[in-house]
Formats: sequence, structure tokens, C-alpha cells
Amino acid sequence: MSDLTERGLGWAFGLIGGALFVVAAIVSAAVGTFDLAVGRPMGALGAGTDAVVLFVVGALALFFSYLAHRTWKDRPITAGVLLVVIAAIGWAALDLGVNVFALLGAILVFLAGVLYLVQPALTGAKALATA
Repeated sequence: MSDLTERGLGWAFGLIGGALFVVAAIVSAAVGTFDLAVGRPMGALGAGTDAVVLFVVGALALFFSYLAHRTWKDRPITAGVLLVVIAAIGWAALDLGVNVFALLGAILVFLAGVLYLVQPALTGAKALATA
């Protein structure tokens, strides 16, 4: 447990948050299927649209979390900002108060982005303090 860093914790939060977005997409698709079976086509269309958007946001969160951990190790600011933006888009575009999984996913992806930004912020603060 001693080698747990901000980047490792950010990666875990990003993966869990992205997975929660995908779970929210599956739940929304199931609700849309139920609405269609009951005879509410407009409710089914809304839930289906939410499912597609949640799936795309979840896939992007998983993709950028993976890139931040592997490919973009030398660019934590880029990865952190992208994860924060993805969380904000997911939260703002879908009004996530209804879907608990999506809300938790947005919170975890946001925290992942912030954790990726901690080390560059500390480095910048040290550089300013010594200048």
C-alpha cells in the first residue's frame, strides 16, 4: 500500500467511473426497452438516447484513463483536464440526478482528473516558491 500514488489512484477512479457510466447506459437501455414494451415510445426514445450518450461518455472516460496511465505518462495535465471535461460533459448534458450510477461515475471521473493534476500543481508551486 506504500506505493499508492495520485496517478495510481486516479487511474483506478477513472476506470471505476467509466465502468459506472457503462453500467448506467445499460440500466438506461433496459428502462427504454421496458418503456417500449409498455407502450411509451417517447419515454423509450429518451432513455435510448441517454443510453447512447452514457455509453460514449463511459467509453471516453475509460479510454482517457487508460491513456493517462500508459501512453500519456509524461502528459498528466492533458489527461487530467480531459477527464475533468468528460465528467463535466457527462454531468451537464444528461442531468444525472436521475441515474445514480452515472452520477457516481461522473464524480469518480472528476476525481481521477483532479488526481492527475495534483503532481503538476505541486511541481509548479515548488518552482514558484524557489523563484
